[in-house]
Amino acid sequence: MKKVLFFILLSLNFGQDSSAQTIIDTSAIINELTLIHDRDQKTRASGDSSQFIFFIDSCNLVQIETLISKYGWPGKSFVGAKGNNTVWLVIQHADLATQERYLPMMEKSVADNESRSCDLALLQDRILMRQGKKQFYGSQVTFNKITGDQEFWPIEDEANVNSRRTKVGLEPIEEYAKYFDIEYKPRKE
Repeated sequence: MKKVLFFILLSLNFGQDSSAQTIIDTSAIINELTLIHDRDQKTRASGDSSQFIFFIDSCNLVQIETLISKYGWPGKSFVGAKGNNTVWLVIQHADLATQERYLPMMEKSVADNESRSCDLALLQDRILMRQGKKQFYGSQVTFNKITGDQEFWPIEDEANVNSRRTKVGLEPIEEYAKYFDIEYKPRKE
């Protein structure tokens, strides 16, 4: 009888709201995000596991989507700047449908100063490119089908691209182009 009463009291939580007793181990979440970040970047930087990139990206995405479903978009105040950047990075490397699904959450996070506007700009450009539209910030590069050289995906209102880039914390497009060995020349519209 005492055991039954004990379990009844436990199930009632002594009249307290069970959500008030939930403790989130943010250090474990941050450690998980660090591992995801390292795995994502190692694949791209060293090339030693590049044949498994889609598998690695999909595994990372499962972990990130689980995290988002539990806590919402993990902002800087929850998982730190690197953890928040990792969430964006995995979404940036996901398929178009996934990017479109999480774009509104990231937009809200940026509006709440919980994510970086420069990361949002890159995600927006990647979505526009995948939709076959002109990009807005000039962050996406593709290969020229004839020469094989890298070039910028077409940019909307290219004359004002640096103004938009500055507003979101991106460097001038001329500097950014150097990372890809592109000599940037604005297209004539």
